[in-house]
Amino acid sequence: MRLGVLDVGSNTVHLLVVDAHRGARPTPAYSEKSVLRLAEHIDDDGGLSAAGEAALTEALTSAVKASARLHCDDLMAFATSAVRDARNGEKVLARALRATGVDLKVLDGPTEARLTFLAARRWFGWSAGRLLSLDIGGGSLEVATGIDEEPDAALSLPLGAPAG
Repeated sequence: MRLGVLDVGSNTVHLLVVDAHRGARPTPAYSEKSVLRLAEHIDDDGGLSAAGEAALTEALTSAVKASARLHCDDLMAFATSAVRDARNGEKVLARALRATGVDLKVLDGPTEARLTFLAARRWFGWSAGRLLSLDIGGGSLEVATGIDEEPDAALSLPLGAPAG
């Protein structure tokens, strides 16, 4: 199965296409990052501006075209803190879905931290022992620690590194 994974962050949009088969590690087939800087499009009222929404819609449209060109069987799309924290995030997502067909799922902070930890665990394996993962994005910092596949603790803090 060819799978497209789209990560819409506060600074960038990353499309990763992998060939995935149950029980085997995914093989990367294509990767594309673009600078979106959604965090810079948050207005004084805490909402995503019209310009930010237009940029998001353009990025989603581009990802759909790339996924089709690369023969993806499915596109999984996730958004993190900029969309998660935007006052009008749900309305923006509904309009983006109608415009692009992309059902962008917003990860809550602890889930984002947990998934980052899981990726680190799978990358480093069991022999790495206890892990501490720190993932600083444009709008938040995810922290998780543990020794098993699931972290013992996972949290998200509003401490991002905005693009300069």
